Amino acid sequence: MNAENLVVHYLSGKGPLWRLFWLWGVIGSWILFGVFYWALSNLGINWALFIIATVVMGPYTVWILASIWQCAGNVRNGMWGDLARLGTVVWAINIGVAAGLLLKELILR
Repeated sequence: MNAENLVVHYLSGKGPLWRLFWLWGVIGSWILFGVFYWALSNLGINWALFIIATVVMGPYTVWILASIWQCAGNVRNGMWGDLARLGTVVWAINIGVAAGLLLKELILR
């Protein structure tokens, strides 16, 4: 499955929630966080890094949030779908707060 089909597959709610949540949501987010944390630690906060992080993490966050919402019904026990939705919303809020704090740091320089 190519990347475009994968994105559409999950956005349309056709994929298994466990794979989307754990592989793309959790592990994928950890990898992206690790890359940006390394860059932040080695380069310091700057506008270029903030813009790159926003361009990458923004669409990724929207895709994960929308896809988990759509795939939440693809579970045997509906509780897992509800928990996945809740966890993803909390994660998205966390990303927004972190971006806001980094933006504040850049503006106040």
